[in-house]
Amino acid sequence: MRVLMISWEYPPYVVGGVGKHVAELAPAFERLADDSLHVDLVTTRYSGGAEVEAINKSVTVHRIQTLPFTPVDHYNAVVASNGILVSYAQQLAKKERYDIIHNHEWLTGAAGIALKHAWKTPLVTTIHATERGRHQGYLPSDTSRQINQMEWQLGYEAWRLIVCSRYMIQELGGFFGIPANKVGVIPNGVDMNQLHPCVAETAAQLRAEYAPNGERLLFFVGRITHEKGLQVLLAAMPKILQRYPNTRLLAAGKNSEKMWERAHELGIAHAVHFLGYITNEQRDHLYQTVDAAIFPSLYEPFGIVALEAMAQGCNVVASDVGGLSEVVHHTQNGLTIYPNDPDSVVWAVDQLFAGPEAAQRYRAQALHEVQTRYNWDTITCHTVEFYRHVVAERQQTEW
Repeated sequence: MRVLMISWEYPPYVVGGVGKHVAELAPAFERLADDSLHVDLVTTRYSGGAEVEAINKSVTVHRIQTLPFTPVDHYNAVVASNGILVSYAQQLAKKERYDIIHNHEWLTGAAGIALKHAWKTPLVTTIHATERGRHQGYLPSDTSRQINQMEWQLGYEAWRLIVCSRYMIQELGGFFGIPANKVGVIPNGVDMNQLHPCVAETAAQLRAEYAPNGERLLFFVGRITHEKGLQVLLAAMPKILQRYPNTRLLAAGKNSEKMWERAHELGIAHAVHFLGYITNEQRDHLYQTVDAAIFPSLYEPFGIVALEAMAQGCNVVASDVGGLSEVVHHTQNGLTIYPNDPDSVVWAVDQLFAGPEAAQRYRAQALHEVQTRYNWDTITCHTVEFYRHVVAERQQTEW
């Protein structure tokens, strides 16, 4: 079985969850030990990398030079670059016939749809998140409306869709009228071998830097956008500091320093460290050093950050929203909080600090679930089974 996969992101160009998902999925194909499977991954080349790279016996990556990124007319610039991806894929198809096209997200949706019709090959699309969902049901601009329209079109054109949570099935049904039986759920995962162990010396250095007087450390990591909810956590800090004055918050994410003004307004600037962008290694070391990681998202299709924290023995507090609700189970592997509710954050922190034995049980259960359910070999097997089901349906169907 030959698969053409299309993704706007792939290392070294990774902006968000799509790039990370595809980067973990691609190498796992080889571990299936099925020589009949080959994947050609066509992606962009915004951050360099080899133009053609065989990353293993099953997957070859093709990085294509597309049009320069422009924020002025973002949507149409992306769609125009899709034409370049289509032309390249057409050249690949002269050598090999593809059984399935697997597209990720709206960014390469136009290419996936065009190739589907040109080859009469079934299109599978993974929807990682929706534009309307990111904006809590609204479409605030022309660009948002164009992206929403492309997402609807992908839902219509795809033979089947893949989402990362049951919540996303409901979202696709509510926003686009996509029937639930057209959608399969395959979660994201964590590659335990890619995590960075934090040795005792490093942990001691981090504690000395951020908690020199034995302070308790809370940790937020994520994009600094409204939907990720850092503003909710900041609003909770005054009451947390009233109860536990020796608490400090570490907030990591590109441009996190733009929240300084809000911290000053709340009178908590002395207790917050805005770390800006941090590497995966720095993030992992902090997960293994802090007292809890808090993810107060307003919208989260899945919540890979919660899994990454759970995989490293970190206490997790997360909003009871979207896909996070399916990953973090209240008082089983972590604590959940009401979205957009600072008092709920305060309550959860109090529960963790006051109940260390319960917190230890949560961490143990969380690690067990990551290792058994959210490993990439299991996820990749489900993905290949999904492919085979679609290919079998296609063989029995007139186009």
